[in-house]
Amino acid sequence: MPARSPVVRTRLLAATCLAFFLVGGLGRVTLGDQLTAWDQGVLERIALIREPSVTAWMKFLSWLGGGWRPILIGLLITAALAARRERTAARCYLVTALSGWGLNLLLKLIFQRPRPALDLRLDAAGGYSYPSGHSMLAPIVFGLGAFLLTRYARRPVAWAWLTAGLVLALGIAASRMYLGVHYPSDVVGALLGGVAWSALGLAVYSPLDREPPALPESVPAK
Repeated sequence: MPARSPVVRTRLLAATCLAFFLVGGLGRVTLGDQLTAWDQGVLERIALIREPSVTAWMKFLSWLGGGWRPILIGLLITAALAARRERTAARCYLVTALSGWGLNLLLKLIFQRPRPALDLRLDAAGGYSYPSGHSMLAPIVFGLGAFLLTRYARRPVAWAWLTAGLVLALGIAASRMYLGVHYPSDVVGALLGGVAWSALGLAVYSPLDREPPALPESVPAK
């Protein structure tokens, strides 16, 4: 893959620029009354179809994607990459996750969008609403983490883990809407931001350029 690495980096950077353009545009639109009214209508329709069993799962996904849980999972993934002597991948993952968390806080301060109305919420939440922190970090922690951990694995195994990571990220994002603590546009913008930041981390650190770790040579039997 080294011969194709400039093309890969260019595509990743282009995707990053496009995604952040969409994030910025969507963030500005969220300040308008028209999209807020649409967001509110979606949350009200979701509230009408809530079921106790679904609510329990959504609360679990939201719990998994918030607080100290993503931090612990991120540290475990970083340690696993470092233990396999994939230092570039470990650094890529750790820096991307930490800077993504900081970027989310910065965007919240820039847009300062209020949370949805209290009567729609099934969970406690503080701070500003756009972009959703759970939804922005989930693609980085789970999606990028699954990709870096399995990029040298057999293709079916790698695809299975990557799919699981992305499905988990989408589930966490959906839980924030279901529980009424974020508007749909908060979640969509955050997912775009998380994917874009992951792509930028891959482009900057280029762990894809490295060859698979060499396996130790077997000692011939005497």
